[in-house]
Amino acid sequence: MRQFRPENKLSRAENLFSTDLDQETILMSIEAGAYYGLAGPARAIWEILEVPLTFSALVERLLQSYHVSPETCVADVGRFLDQMEREGLISVE
Repeated sequence: MRQFRPENKLSRAENLFSTDLDQETILMSIEAGAYYGLAGPARAIWEILEVPLTFSALVERLLQSYHVSPETCVADVGRFLDQMEREGLISVE
């Protein structure tokens, strides 16, 4: 699993289509021929990433909305972003 550094800049992949449906965001990758459904914290992360930002800024924003320890947030968000990066949904600099 990738270890994200606080200064890693995160952004949405440009080649995706997305739409909101009820309490879920649906992403579609034409290149991969796949679609993804995001709900709850996953949807919140996607919404926050509308504007590129650093890993530490993303964690800080999530800590304002969710009652978890900073260590738990860093670990959980890191695992989720690792999966998103492997699927080509985000880019990391």
